[in-house]
Amino acid sequence: MSQTTQAALSPYRALDLTSEIGSLSTMLLAGLGVDVIRVEPPGGHPSRKRGPMLREDQDSSLYWAQMNAGKRSVTLDLADEADRERLRTLSETADFLFESDAPGAMAARGIGHRDLRERAPQLIYVSITPFGQTGPKSMWAASDLIGHVSGGLSSLVGDPDRAPLRPSVEQAYNITALNAGSAALIALHARHLTGRGQHVDVSMQAAMANTLGNARLYYEMDGIVTERAGGARAFADRATRIIYSCADGYVAFVRIPASMKALHRWMTAEGAHPRFDAEKWAGISIAGNNLPSDDEVAELESEIEEFFAARGAQSLYESGQHHGVMICPVNTMQDIVDSPQLAARGFFDKVVDPELGSLTVPGAPLKMSATPWRTRPAPTLTQHQNEILTAAATDIRDGD
Repeated sequence: MSQTTQAALSPYRALDLTSEIGSLSTMLLAGLGVDVIRVEPPGGHPSRKRGPMLREDQDSSLYWAQMNAGKRSVTLDLADEADRERLRTLSETADFLFESDAPGAMAARGIGHRDLRERAPQLIYVSITPFGQTGPKSMWAASDLIGHVSGGLSSLVGDPDRAPLRPSVEQAYNITALNAGSAALIALHARHLTGRGQHVDVSMQAAMANTLGNARLYYEMDGIVTERAGGARAFADRATRIIYSCADGYVAFVRIPASMKALHRWMTAEGAHPRFDAEKWAGISIAGNNLPSDDEVAELESEIEEFFAARGAQSLYESGQHHGVMICPVNTMQDIVDSPQLAARGFFDKVVDPELGSLTVPGAPLKMSATPWRTRPAPTLTQHQNEILTAAATDIRDGD
């Protein structure tokens, strides 16, 4: 079978009018081959000014460079009718439009979904907002932090004796963006069946509420409110420790029944002389009615702590794999950058950014055998202005 270098979604085009809440969705689509056109206001998108900056003497946002990799750029003033008409013309050539304004804001400018579907019936119009297009909070503004707390995730993050925490980096924005990108492609499949696009309404609160696992079910079924468990895994009103210190950092180890005999054999093989009863612990579940006492758990964990503390994370990882024990280092950013596994898969790519020079950037989170990922730098302001607007007008004339 012959190979092709054409990207998987190269026939398609997306207009990106989102804030940070939607940047990841269109960045991933660009890597898959979609021609993503970042529509910026005069002076540039606000995230061009967002740190960290590579240099202090000029605009050199590393955030912009990563989250807008592979996109093209055009500047339009949506307060001006002539530029709104240019957007309408662009929409006739596009398959997707992503926006994150408050509900009704785009329609007030005459560029909402209903406005554009008359001229662009093929368009899949994706609206990403904190609480969705309808409901009593639909007009409320929100940040990534509010996404975590309104969706319930923060109630499960942190130590039980302290206030809830927000996970580091913008996971609410990113999870919402992944939902938006997936929904857009599902709508594309529906368009293949119907011939028409549709409006996709994405709620950050709902996206985050879908990440809560069985914590929600514990409340719905048993009335149990799952609480924060720090470096442990909460199961209803109980918690099983996961994070342990080791000689050079931390490892994650889940004390499940199936692992206890293997852990005992591993510790014995390395001369640790474990005192716990492997047969007994293999029959004790981590949730439900058959649970150990607090004293029994403390005695077991003191043995595990001692064993892990004397060894390095990578050594524990490799030995654990050999003995069939589910354990893994808690990787730092240095570990990620230096990861031989990610290097072997070619995860990091080199690009030459016209403003920042040579950069190493995250690449494909997936591998496609016949339609490879496409890595390109983020656009400079108005870099593609003339080619985009001229081509759109030409496409429309040719279509007529």
